[in-house]
Amino acid sequence: MPRTRKVTLKQIAEAAGVSQSTASRALAGRSAIASDTVARVEAAADSLRYAPRRPGRERGGDRKGVVGVVVAALHNAFYPFLVDRLHDELDALGYDMILIIDELSNSSSSRKIQGLIDTALDGVIFTTATVNSPAVDLLVARRMPVVLAIRTNTKGNASVVESDNEMSGREAAEHLLSLGHTRLGAVLGPRDTSTAVGRFDGFRETLQSSGVTLDPSLVVWGSFTHESGYSGLVRLMRQENPPTAVFCGNDVIAIGALDASKKLGLSVPGDVSIIGVDDIPMASWSMISLTTIRQDIMEIGAKAAHRLASQIEASGDVPTTHDILPTSVVRRNTTTPLK
Repeated sequence: MPRTRKVTLKQIAEAAGVSQSTASRALAGRSAIASDTVARVEAAADSLRYAPRRPGRERGGDRKGVVGVVVAALHNAFYPFLVDRLHDELDALGYDMILIIDELSNSSSSRKIQGLIDTALDGVIFTTATVNSPAVDLLVARRMPVVLAIRTNTKGNASVVESDNEMSGREAAEHLLSLGHTRLGAVLGPRDTSTAVGRFDGFRETLQSSGVTLDPSLVVWGSFTHESGYSGLVRLMRQENPPTAVFCGNDVIAIGALDASKKLGLSVPGDVSIIGVDDIPMASWSMISLTTIRQDIMEIGAKAAHRLASQIEASGDVPTTHDILPTSVVRRNTTTPLK
């Protein structure tokens, strides 16, 4: 009986009792997967008559069947989660993935990948765009299919898949205001990223519309890192009139702020409430239990992969798209009503 292409990698994983990424790696012959797991996955694939799609290879021509994914750094817990989803979706669509770990924030660094772009890739998913990323301009100028995931730029020259960052800032402000907090602080990411700016704009505008003034001395711009969250919280809480609640630009910053609070002998949420953005997996760990604004990282990864595949398959100029996904508050144990 001939095989069918209707079976998905997700179905194979479920039948074998493994994750989708494990199933993908097992079928790709990755040596890091245990032999009994490989056998179980292959048996499930055979029983379901699975045939992976490889459009980049099957169609010949200039197609390589390979997509580049640009991330800033893997020590940020957000990126491995996103990359894992992108890998699985691209694999299901028939593309291998090359991971490029570099912010590519200037023209010099952008030129480092020019040869790779020209010779090895069908398209690029860019997760580290700044508002004026030269690397994005390079990709667009070379007519390379490109999708910006998580962040966007100011030129609107590429397709984007992102969360509603202004909404996440509004939701954080509304949550803290509903708990009675009016002396608020913020520890944010870089000023040249759409995520940091959008979240701050939504936060500040909501406070203003509620008649609450955000003290500029209680706003700290930095990076999306644990270290930035740690130092930012210390700076805020050592002021003469510190905030009773702090909005953090992402969960990694918020976890750094939690560590700093412990170092300073402050109770969270008793002395200060802390809220983040993203809802990365560790935010729900019982020892952290972070109140946060959830963005659907899995859906962003899936949609970005599909948007890029559509561009590659179109083999020509296609209109840019801009997907903005909703966010929502996840209430846990790091925020409480003002006493």
